[in-house]
Amino acid sequence: MLARRTLLTVAAAAAATHAPRSLALGPNHTLVVVFQRFAADWINLLVPKGDPNYAGLRPSLKITNGISLNSDFALSPHLASLKPIYDAGDLAFVAATGWLDEAGRSHSHFVAQSLMEKAAPTGVNTGWLARALAADPASSSSIWRAIAAEAAVPASLQGFPSSVAVKDFAGYSHGSSMGDKATAAIKQLAIQAGAPGNVLRRLADSLEEVKLSGIATLNPQNGAVYPNTNLGQGLKTAARAIHGGYSPRVVTVTSDDDWDTHVSQTLRHANNVPNFANALAAFNTDLGIKMNDVTVVTMTEFGRTARESLDGTEHGSGSSMLVMSRRIAGNQVYGNWPGLGENDMINGRDLRPTTDYRAVLAEILVRHLGLGEADVAGIFPTIHANSSNWRNFTL
Repeated sequence: MLARRTLLTVAAAAAATHAPRSLALGPNHTLVVVFQRFAADWINLLVPKGDPNYAGLRPSLKITNGISLNSDFALSPHLASLKPIYDAGDLAFVAATGWLDEAGRSHSHFVAQSLMEKAAPTGVNTGWLARALAADPASSSSIWRAIAAEAAVPASLQGFPSSVAVKDFAGYSHGSSMGDKATAAIKQLAIQAGAPGNVLRRLADSLEEVKLSGIATLNPQNGAVYPNTNLGQGLKTAARAIHGGYSPRVVTVTSDDDWDTHVSQTLRHANNVPNFANALAAFNTDLGIKMNDVTVVTMTEFGRTARESLDGTEHGSGSSMLVMSRRIAGNQVYGNWPGLGENDMINGRDLRPTTDYRAVLAEILVRHLGLGEADVAGIFPTIHANSSNWRNFTL
């Protein structure tokens, strides 16, 4: 039974079960960060079926028909489209993630999101992705180095002025003669402004490039079909940027798939969680072999309470993270499970984090994007991101 146990943390053990791959690290590896805003209940997504306390804490919400991953965990049946990717070794989970520092915990959605995207409770004014891009050894002047495939640039990119928000390339390229004149005017103003006009110049360049490249009409490949959601559209935009040769270093996408489930959680998960899974599965199908040079990681500002409340869950602490790439030792659940006993949880109600989410991100930045551990120390000013705390899921 699953309680206070250490899960697999050695990548080699998982890698041995999969065929060798050509994984030479290149300068064009793309990190796609999916933020599940408004607190996804990962206890019912990555179900701790081996924990003896799980069913009792969730008499009406418990998952009894989960898709078994191992003796300890099952996948929500609403995430079924992710199981083939998991079985192929291209998807893994890190259980019980969150803030190990109490100073980084909050039960306010907006405070917690801001803290998580800054990756430090105090002492920084920029987002963690902005700091990562500033330290990126594959520094590039490309206008597409950082793409927010959503309505606006998120706080994680705050401080990186060259970020471009493109929710949909079709809407980004105006194509009209008046629009062309407006773009030309913007470019002239940028030239006259000199260095302070660089952001405007990049905006004008990106508008022109989208119009000329035809990327807005690039269809998904390999039969991929994206759900008509913000996450589906955002991942389709990310895939178009990669297929189109834009080589973004970072892409951010928002998953607003109704995660704030205080009530009617069973029905709401049934209606919305498949869209989350299908969007990720479509992205994996669309990119195919190009997933060798792409890593997807999910994060959410906090988990939800282990004990159900009415027919939903309240704001909690510990959560879990998903990592998808052909550069990982997948088909595994990583981390230390703290248990759901009354004395194991925070205040008898919240899953206790045992892996700091910044350790997961730091491992990806170093192993997949080629940053140095010294760089990571500046990006994540906490000992919890040190390599000694990594889960070694990367190849």
